Amino acid sequence: MPQNRNQQNTKKSRQLEPDLQDNAMLEIQKMESSIKRYITVHGDHLNAAEYHSLLQMIKSLEKLKTAIKGVSLD
Repeated sequence: MPQNRNQQNTKKSRQLEPDLQDNAMLEIQKMESSIKRYITVHGDHLNAAEYHSLLQMIKSLEKLKTAIKGVSLD
């Protein structure tokens, strides 16, 4: 019986995993959009180091999105 219950729990968690992946992608896209909007609004007041740091954040988020897309949830 416990083994059967474990199989049911595994089945339920697999059904939830795509939603978790989608939610993670959505949150990353929100962060990326926020950074881009910040650059657009405040870009005139940023020094080169701040601007470069924000661009690095965007690149890191893009890499994270790529990594999440490549993960198999099976």
